[in-house]
Amino acid sequence: MFFFGKGNHSKNKLKKQIDIKSDSEADDREENKSQGFKKSSFRVKDSDFKDLNPHNKRKRREPKKEWGTKERIVVMTALFVTAGLSVIFALHSRSWKLANAPRVQPPDISMPFVSEETIVLDSRKKDKEKADEIISEIKKITKRLNGVYGVYVINLTSGFSFGINHTEKFQAASLMKLPVMAAMYLESEKGKIDLDSKYVLMQSDKVGGSGSLVGKPVGYQITYRNIISAMGKQSDNTAYIIGIKTVGVTKVREMILKSGMKNTNFDDNMTTPEDIGVFFESLWKGNILNKKNTEEMLLFLTDTIYEAWISAGLPESVKASHKYGRELHVVNDAGIVYARLPYVIVIMSKGIVEREADLAVPEISKIVYENMVN
Repeated sequence: MFFFGKGNHSKNKLKKQIDIKSDSEADDREENKSQGFKKSSFRVKDSDFKDLNPHNKRKRREPKKEWGTKERIVVMTALFVTAGLSVIFALHSRSWKLANAPRVQPPDISMPFVSEETIVLDSRKKDKEKADEIISEIKKITKRLNGVYGVYVINLTSGFSFGINHTEKFQAASLMKLPVMAAMYLESEKGKIDLDSKYVLMQSDKVGGSGSLVGKPVGYQITYRNIISAMGKQSDNTAYIIGIKTVGVTKVREMILKSGMKNTNFDDNMTTPEDIGVFFESLWKGNILNKKNTEEMLLFLTDTIYEAWISAGLPESVKASHKYGRELHVVNDAGIVYARLPYVIVIMSKGIVEREADLAVPEISKIVYENMVN
């Protein structure tokens, strides 16, 4: 009986200890719970369980959220904007005209909207019919080409003129050498320049590109008359710089106004086919220079090193006094054609593919010549 009592006493003591421990653990859990802690001897494996313990914030991995409507709109907008800008830049590089496609002409706050074709016509029915025929054929050529072409023609016998995009602004390129050449002649007529005196070449005068003066040594001497000739025959860029320095920018601007070029900006090197045509018409009529200087300037613009454009569209027996200009995506040529009935022709371009323009300019010149003489 004693053993049994002792055993029961041990069991009761053990049970009491277990109950105390259980109560103690329950108290600890309550205390930790109230402090925001949770102790556990095992790790929860349920991936959906969200641990709110602030001490484990860095270890917690928030579940990935699916894209909502706002995110999708942002991404789609970015894609459309990127694609749209690519198209805009491509069109802009070709002046909004791609081959075999109509011209896209966006609104431009810098100048009024210019239509694809602008024609100036007088009352003479025969001249009108001839102009319509020329324009129709030119449009067939330029439609299949990249970029924009401006054409202006003046019949020097009747004064009748017509054009395509002829009031639109184009980069003048080396056509801007024309008023510089004329300004030098005009200063000589006023007695301010002796064209037969010599200029000493300086290193600061040298400009690469067209012309041979850039290759001459510093100290090389050349007459002002030959400087004008170099601008005409070779489109010499170094001669152009010397010419501007000799007469001054103000005199060049005055020449631009004197010749009737109302929409030409010397500083920006921008002009219109119509302005270039008006310059040649004024020069031809003797409204700019005296007869001797007019004839000499036209001579310096004849048989140049650039005869593969307007002149290439003419018969070999027909001469032209013209000025050629070229820049990136720009090919210009303009002058007087000494046909049976002489005429001024101006062909300018922008956003073009050069190899296309090199073929198109002679073709346009040929169309104008054949229609003007027949």
